[in-house]
Amino acid sequence: MTREQVYKAQLKRLGIYDEAFDPEISTLAQLERELSRMKKAWKKRAKPGEAPDVTDPIFTEIRKTRAEILQHRETLGLTPKSLRKLNREAFDNIGETEQKSNVLQMVRGRHAG
Repeated sequence: MTREQVYKAQLKRLGIYDEAFDPEISTLAQLERELSRMKKAWKKRAKPGEAPDVTDPIFTEIRKTRAEILQHRETLGLTPKSLRKLNREAFDNIGETEQKSNVLQMVRGRHAG
């Protein structure tokens, strides 16, 4: 299963998936692939028997990419923090079907151009 498929499945289980999120999902998956490549390169530069250097410029990029990934996950509602926020905003005194619809509308609004 690709990263994109995993994220779509997670969003579907949460009841907030929409095809409009596909570009955001694709960006998130690409960032994660880039992070994986950067981490391998960073570890490869380490001397045998030593930990990788945290002052290496690659590590700086790793930290930036991790932060960017977190932002994209929060935008999609894929972190506990962002999901709680979406739920609090959408679940005020309405039925479950309407609640899921409201969450979906809020996430869609974040992706509107």
